Amino acid sequence: MAIDARQFHCPNCYADLKYDPSQHLFTCEYCKSAFNEAEVTDFQRRYMETEQQYSGYNDGQMPPEPDMSDAERREREQFNEETQLYSCPSCGAEIISDSNTAAAFCFYCHNPVILKGRVDGMYRPSMVLPFDFNKDKAVEYYKNWAKSKWFIPKDLVSSVQIEKLTGLYVPFWVARSSTSSRVEAIGVNTRSWTSGQYRYTETKRYRVVREATINYEGVPADGSQKIDDTLMEAIEPFDYSQARPFNMAYLSGFYADKYDVDKEQVLPRIQQRMYTNNGQMLDSTTSYQSLTQRRQFDRTDTLSWDYMMLPVWFMTFDYKGRLWEYAVNGQSGKVAGELPVSKGKLAAFCVLIAILAALAVFFGGYFLS
Repeated sequence: MAIDARQFHCPNCYADLKYDPSQHLFTCEYCKSAFNEAEVTDFQRRYMETEQQYSGYNDGQMPPEPDMSDAERREREQFNEETQLYSCPSCGAEIISDSNTAAAFCFYCHNPVILKGRVDGMYRPSMVLPFDFNKDKAVEYYKNWAKSKWFIPKDLVSSVQIEKLTGLYVPFWVARSSTSSRVEAIGVNTRSWTSGQYRYTETKRYRVVREATINYEGVPADGSQKIDDTLMEAIEPFDYSQARPFNMAYLSGFYADKYDVDKEQVLPRIQQRMYTNNGQMLDSTTSYQSLTQRRQFDRTDTLSWDYMMLPVWFMTFDYKGRLWEYAVNGQSGKVAGELPVSKGKLAAFCVLIAILAALAVFFGGYFLS
């Protein structure tokens, strides 16, 4: 029968301990401490309790949600009656609009869409963040951003392309959470000096423990597989204080993407964002030159959600067989997107640089002769 090996840690600096047969003690080569079996066992027990305490919801599980109220059920039924669902036969996107707005094309691939029917009330958002400016202003934000970039294809800012800029409510799961975090590490400070013919280096190591309860309000993750997550993160932040209870009136004249990623699926993304921030905050409270043997424990203590529609002016650009996506934050005007490179513009620029370099060499040699 195989026996699992277990590594014991130093109670002082958390480094790995080694058993010294000559002393019959467990010794630490970092802080030079020594411990008997009882001391090591007691510390290991407390350490394991801490690790279990912070295991929390790291396995992706979520707290149970309360049952739907009668008012929420009526709101879902109303949403079902007042929305239209359009489907793109080309890319499979499903577009939500109010009953008075007809969708003519798919904002992802620009192919015609067909009316599919009504939207199930379960897709009704709880909150909506209204658009803060119209399409003309969105075009201005986009043009100013694109024109500051070199080597982009001229068609990227053409009137035909700009006309495809679409006001879209993107489905987001927005989390409120309280988390507990603990960081254990070895803090290292090193200094060197010269005395006479010798160079000395002194290294000091310290056991570092940081704990905190950190609360989060409004950690977002988009619920659409069609839209790149990185693109949506690039146009953050949104000011959720301006969000309002969902009303179909806000959808008039705009489209909405139907979520196809539920909150259970986005939970790991949201937890990763929170836990990464937890670690950065706790690390920032230390003043050591470096942290080694770092371990972090995180737990989600409380978690609640809002399903929101957030405003985005969205556009895709077909260039050399690839679709490029661009987004303008419909509240702040922040623009993001990956830019294609026009090989013609890049080649012309390289030729110009070569000509200028040749002229500089020629005239430089002329004046020196």
